[in-house]
Amino acid sequence: MQNEAKARTVANRLLAKLANYHQFIPTTEIDAALTAAGFNAMEDAIYCGREGSVHEQVGDKTWISMTWYKMESGMYEIVAYVS
Repeated sequence: MQNEAKARTVANRLLAKLANYHQFIPTTEIDAALTAAGFNAMEDAIYCGREGSVHEQVGDKTWISMTWYKMESGMYEIVAYVS
């Protein structure tokens, strides 16, 4: 599906602009990037622990992968992309 492939490119560019380090897990900003590209927002969830990951379907053939790691500084390192 070419349109969905193009939307994945848009979503990944928006997700890349979020930067990797945050004081919290930026679910609102990630959802905004997804919906701006035409995908569904992520399901409501409670993300806890020093590290973790989620792999969730956000389009017909598109999934988001997000990982988080809380560093000694208290900041979270976030990696998120769609494929």
